[in-house]
Amino acid sequence: MKSAIDRALWLMKCRDFAGAIQVLNEKREVYEESFDFNYTLGLAFLYAGDTGSAAAAFDEARKIKINDANLLLAQAAIHLRRGNTERAVQYYLDILDFDPGNKDAKRALEFVREHGDYEEVCRWVDDGRIELYYPRLGANPKKVRALVLALALGALVGALAVRFWPRDFSKSSRADLSSLILSADDSVNARGVRKAYNQALEYFEQNRDNAAQREVNRVLNSQASTGLKQKARSLMSYFAAPGFDSLKDNFSYQEVAAQTALYLDCYVDWSGRASNIVQGESGLSFDLLVGYEDLKELDGIVRVTFDFLPERGLDAEKPVRVLGKVGLDGNKLVLKGRSLYQSVKDF
Repeated sequence: MKSAIDRALWLMKCRDFAGAIQVLNEKREVYEESFDFNYTLGLAFLYAGDTGSAAAAFDEARKIKINDANLLLAQAAIHLRRGNTERAVQYYLDILDFDPGNKDAKRALEFVREHGDYEEVCRWVDDGRIELYYPRLGANPKKVRALVLALALGALVGALAVRFWPRDFSKSSRADLSSLILSADDSVNARGVRKAYNQALEYFEQNRDNAAQREVNRVLNSQASTGLKQKARSLMSYFAAPGFDSLKDNFSYQEVAAQTALYLDCYVDWSGRASNIVQGESGLSFDLLVGYEDLKELDGIVRVTFDFLPERGLDAEKPVRVLGKVGLDGNKLVLKGRSLYQSVKDF
């Protein structure tokens, strides 16, 4: 028979927080001095929206175990809900003190940096998005079962659709691509080129513009006809510039350095250290020592140029993360900077 804590965790995964609270409260006398009990009860209250009861339960858990990353994340979430971002940040920094690689704390710090004003946090609380920064519950098992059945049915239908109905990109959900569909005249192009172009269209439909750009480059660097290359360039005009949180296909320094032409105009998210910093009135440039954020292993050096000044200054003594577009200066790989991020602490 499962324990009350295990049953409560199951109910929470099924998003039955009231049920989880009831199960735990019935065993409060048994588990009163248990860290797992108090933490799980607090988490159920947090997801149920009762931050007062959640805070009380987390305080009891903290008396038993001080340095627990999930507990600190949960306590930070309470302060985040209340708009007290400074206090939340302190909790995230406490986590990184004893767990420097904690991705949830880093992600939350970036959220505070980008959306940390009180009005924006209130909107996230109101529409439920703030739960993205709660300790994770895992997948809802009921939804997983339903999804598995839906995927199985979809795979069967999809296989039949691919077999009998060619894809119609003129009905794209993102843009009207009817003029960019391969025509009979494009049949003169090699099969591999046609495949790359159609793959670019597929990626575009999936909002994977970075991957689509790479396939476009395959076409542009091939012996494709002038007409097909024109279509490929036209497709590029529909691509959207990503942010750190929306870049779906990242490419490593080794990949890009080995075949730079294949990745021109793609975006990359690389981290490292900055050196040779030059800052003007309206721009910033520096050498990014890729992969050298921990001062141990250098992947390569690339010049990064921003045609604007980032909101915060650049500290050469701290790791830096750069989102930039791949380019060439002569034969040398460079990045045109789009976004720059440095944590308030070394990561």
